[in-house]
Amino acid sequence: MSRLLALETSSSVGSVALMVGSSLTESTIAEPRQQTARLLPLTLELLEQTGLTLDDLDAVAFGRGPGSFTGLRVAAAVAHGFGLGLGIPLLPISSLAAAAQGVWRSHGVGHCLICVDARMGEVFWAEYEIRDGLVTPLGRERLGDPGEVAWLGPAGGALAGSGLSAYAAELARVAEAAALRLPEQMPRAADLCLLAAADLAAGRGSPVETALPVYLRRETAWQR
Repeated sequence: MSRLLALETSSSVGSVALMVGSSLTESTIAEPRQQTARLLPLTLELLEQTGLTLDDLDAVAFGRGPGSFTGLRVAAAVAHGFGLGLGIPLLPISSLAAAAQGVWRSHGVGHCLICVDARMGEVFWAEYEIRDGLVTPLGRERLGDPGEVAWLGPAGGALAGSGLSAYAAELARVAEAAALRLPEQMPRAADLCLLAAADLAAGRGSPVETALPVYLRRETAWQR
């Protein structure tokens, strides 16, 4: 029975989840400015609630992005600290994929295009379909102009993410082709856990030095 911790702080709502076998527990951080201060204490609280310690963990997963530059660094830093201190593998998981997994869990929609506000007039986006209960990407994760977003597979699935609210006019054509629109959809640690558990079972854990955030945008661009 594996014991897996997941950390997700790529969006405005952060979360921590703990999976022990088939049992899953999650806690959230509602304020983005509290994520840095609350992530580690909340993790320890969650472990205490389930009667576990850090030494009981088999692996740590974290939302690798793309998403908030600061948020990605927060989750990665805490995960790296656990990986080094405990000598356990890390599982960097796409935050866009976690959001798509959440659409499947909450709405049962097996085809989803995630579009997230990336600021600076751009969006992060990627398309997914469900295979055996888990999301599989259709193409690569992208960063670009909202007007470039398009269905790669058949239209009619869900269009989800903060990009829908930020760029409603630019995404109107894509939104019209969606059967379901979910602008409030965000990645959650519970959904990240499900994807990470499959990676852990397949032996796809990574050492700290290769478990890195994915920004899609060059770091210097965030400092403009």
